[in-house]
Amino acid sequence: MNLRKIFFGAWIFLATGWIAYLCLGAHLAHVLAARFGDKIQRGTQGKVADIAVPVFIQNRIFEALWLATLALFFCMAHWLFEKWRGRRNIFARSRWAIHGLAGFIFFNIWIGAAANTALFWGLLGAGAGFQNLMQFEIKRIIMNEYPGRHQAVLLGNSQTAAQMDEGQLNDMLGNRIWTTEIQWPGSQAFDLLVVERQIRKANPELVICYVTEGYFYLETKGESISPFFSFRDVPYFIQRGAFHQLPDEKLFYGILGDVMPLFRCRDMLAQRVLGDATVNLKQVEYDSGLTNDLPARAKATVVIYKNDRSSDFQKQAFEDFIGRCQKANRRVILFVGQSNPLLERELDPSFHSDMSAFLNQVAVRHSNVILVSANEMPVETAADYKDLSHVNLETQKRFTAWLGDWLEKRPGKDLVPEKK
Repeated sequence: MNLRKIFFGAWIFLATGWIAYLCLGAHLAHVLAARFGDKIQRGTQGKVADIAVPVFIQNRIFEALWLATLALFFCMAHWLFEKWRGRRNIFARSRWAIHGLAGFIFFNIWIGAAANTALFWGLLGAGAGFQNLMQFEIKRIIMNEYPGRHQAVLLGNSQTAAQMDEGQLNDMLGNRIWTTEIQWPGSQAFDLLVVERQIRKANPELVICYVTEGYFYLETKGESISPFFSFRDVPYFIQRGAFHQLPDEKLFYGILGDVMPLFRCRDMLAQRVLGDATVNLKQVEYDSGLTNDLPARAKATVVIYKNDRSSDFQKQAFEDFIGRCQKANRRVILFVGQSNPLLERELDPSFHSDMSAFLNQVAVRHSNVILVSANEMPVETAADYKDLSHVNLETQKRFTAWLGDWLEKRPGKDLVPEKK
């Protein structure tokens, strides 16, 4: 069949889709929400509120049309270039290289656009197992779709996710303020600063962080650099000397990922093709090498805590993060958290004292900070933990119930909007 006719038909089909979307998109979204709303909420694991389901569906229709239009544009541009090259009979010997380079560039541009859609991540991850980047991006995109809604974000690492359940908070307060958990495994204070860029569009009113000694006194790993680095971060990195503190491998991966979105999605694509077990083999091997003797593991762990130049770098990054939140009119709730008491007993008390003193200074210097000490929170014992850092499900439910009540009743802070 003539390619010209195929492209013409495809453009007509897409134009019809766009017209139908503009005229009937909202109505269709409400019809589909009425029929499939419960399934969508279960499929998104509570990430979408009841009243937000029609908007969620309408935005996914838009994304499908947008990505199809972009793909068709690139295919047609490639075809037109080949026709132009053929008429002039040039680049004959290097034709394969030009086609390969153009295809690589176009595909990276398309992946870059697709990576900002929940539809792409949802389809890529469907049936492929859990993947951190997929979960993070879907939550970020959905959160950004409702900038006018009262929102809170649970920001931090896996300990934050284990301590507080976003779904339970939304069951308690979701009709007044919607909470989204945005965590990245292994995050430290510096990583909060890097991830802060990801919440700017939604600009939640509350940023909730559960902070422990690991944020400041462990070796700087820069776990957020590979997935979230942007060249816009370079001036700050230079100013604070970050390039001297961060691992070269993470920096290289971050730079490469910012230039080539396809590289940034490599783990998710590999998991889609090779399967969850193959991609997570390294993590499985690491987990299997850990001893089940938690007291022994605690003794081995405390030796890697250090108060040195890396700690100073983390503290500076943390205060810069607080400053950015203050400029954006976000209130930051800092819970001075704990780890498993088995670890706390082995850890030099000076680390906790130094962290507490620093956080108190931050609260004094920044009026947007609400500091909550360990004495104000529910007591947790070693039996409440499943490892050295993460509480079990029962403890999470108990802490989240306390947190929801604390947010609602905190005197004089109006953290949660009044019921309408």
